[in-house]
Amino acid sequence: CYQSSKVYTRREVHEAVLLAGLLLQEAAARALKHLLKHPRPATCSILNLCHSHGMPSSHTSMMFAYLAVSSCIALQLRRQRGTASRLLAAAEQLALAAAGVGVACSRVYLGYHSSDQVLAGALLGSVFGVAWFGVLRMLAPLYGLLASWRLLQQLGAKDTWGVGEPLAVEQAAFTDSSYKAKMA
Repeated sequence: CYQSSKVYTRREVHEAVLLAGLLLQEAAARALKHLLKHPRPATCSILNLCHSHGMPSSHTSMMFAYLAVSSCIALQLRRQRGTASRLLAAAEQLALAAAGVGVACSRVYLGYHSSDQVLAGALLGSVFGVAWFGVLRMLAPLYGLLASWRLLQQLGAKDTWGVGEPLAVEQAAFTDSSYKAKMA
């Protein structure tokens, strides 16, 4: 949900590719559930979930995939960011880590998964997130080309991959008098 809104509001090509990766990760977690056929814990009868499988926890997997890829991006951009942006990025990573742990613990506490199912989900998500960051980096040369496609231009797509302070760049563009003259 969060990544979808980020794609919609920011219109950055790499954010759309990141969303595609998260959807692929979800599909992989669900496929593994059907392949492994690991039963849910005994509490599944109370929850009426015994018909579905629990390994790996797809909720936990998604959270840790997003945490991993987001952390890799933050590390890549750390030298290009100012102190305030680095602190905000660190706070974001800590919040994502806390959310990931919170989701993982809640899945066990509420009886949806066993601890091994949650750990498997966290491991799957972390590995997938780091691997998807590699895919994002590999596809980086294409982001500018994709953003230049007519349809994507009409949708307001842009390429800010590798820009440490994209909002500062946009602010400078909007406050530039030549930009205002073009828009008038």
